[in-house]
Amino acid sequence: MKNNILKNINTCTIIALITALAVVNQAVALQTFDLGNIYYAILIFVLLVTFFQSTITRISMTMAILYIACILSILLNDIPIVYQPWMRFVLFVIVTIVASPFIQSDFYDKFRVSLFKAIHLLLIFVIILSIPFIITGERGLVGFSGFTNHSMLLAPISAITLITLLYQLYLGKYNKIFIYILITFTFIALLLAASRVSLAGAIVAIMYFFYRLYSNNKRKFGTIAISLITIMTITYPLWGSYMEGIEKKNEAQITESGEINYSGSRDILWGQRIREFKESPLVGVGFGYAEYVTDINERTGKITYKKTETGVVEPGSSWLAALSMTGLLGFSALLILWLKSLQQCWKVEKQDKLFGVYVGSCLIFWAVHMIAEGQIFAAGSFLFFMVWITFGAAYSAYNIAYHR
Repeated sequence: MKNNILKNINTCTIIALITALAVVNQAVALQTFDLGNIYYAILIFVLLVTFFQSTITRISMTMAILYIACILSILLNDIPIVYQPWMRFVLFVIVTIVASPFIQSDFYDKFRVSLFKAIHLLLIFVIILSIPFIITGERGLVGFSGFTNHSMLLAPISAITLITLLYQLYLGKYNKIFIYILITFTFIALLLAASRVSLAGAIVAIMYFFYRLYSNNKRKFGTIAISLITIMTITYPLWGSYMEGIEKKNEAQITESGEINYSGSRDILWGQRIREFKESPLVGVGFGYAEYVTDINERTGKITYKKTETGVVEPGSSWLAALSMTGLLGFSALLILWLKSLQQCWKVEKQDKLFGVYVGSCLIFWAVHMIAEGQIFAAGSFLFFMVWITFGAAYSAYNIAYHR
């Protein structure tokens, strides 16, 4: 019996590492090599291996409802063929079966927690590999992207890695000075990537981390919060210059009244998503269908908008994408899934305080990030996988903690 358990753990670890390497490579492919369709082949292989290793104990009815909402949105709408809704849906199902809590079993629980940890540890190495770019100030075609493909990938990676480093700091397995150095470089990378929603998400998630960690000691939480604000204020002359990218974005989006339009390019996309929802409030206008895309002038920072017939999808918000594409049915399922995942983390805290707080903080970050980024149905993207493995890890950690 013991040998079987060890065998399962080793199998979980090996498959999780292979999957983690494939997923993280999606974020750094320009610096390594593009897997292309091999990425999906790896995920299908992982799906088959994990499925046949598992004795299914339960399925998530919330995920099942989300799948049904997606199917209905395709069947009840006339979606232009260029958007390939059925192909997008099949890929969505393949990846979410691997990462999400749809199918639950003893093996899947161990696999998803191992995968969650492996991906986040690999992201620390992505930040380490970005340090030379930070030091030399080397910028990509779309701003500072470090070792990743794009600044809009580096930003959430930096934000989520800050949370991971806090977790590692309190875990106490590594040298604290080393962790503090990495936190410093990760914070600089986050500022250089110039994503306001990622920065906001990181701030909210970090405050949540400390709030939950010291939920039984509000005075300690208050002391830490005041200390962080004081440190950031005193050290502003050291890191303020790295805010240049964010400041330029703000300057480019000053309205005629002199106020900053913080939503920037999202305004028209959010408006369009809301109009689509009003057109079909129950099932939406169709899975993977979004009519407008934005175009940014890299020299002036000004934004233009246009309709697309190429199949390119730019939702502008994951939450609004779920609402417009799959209606109230799909949006409600997604919201319930997030709330249930956060609730699972609170329960995990009773058995493993630090890990429950860690996963919960990641959920908080993605909830904020999804306000302005539309990765929720983009099955081929790195950020898509990050959101869904966080849902999966929350459920799996709860199942393991309570032997379900």
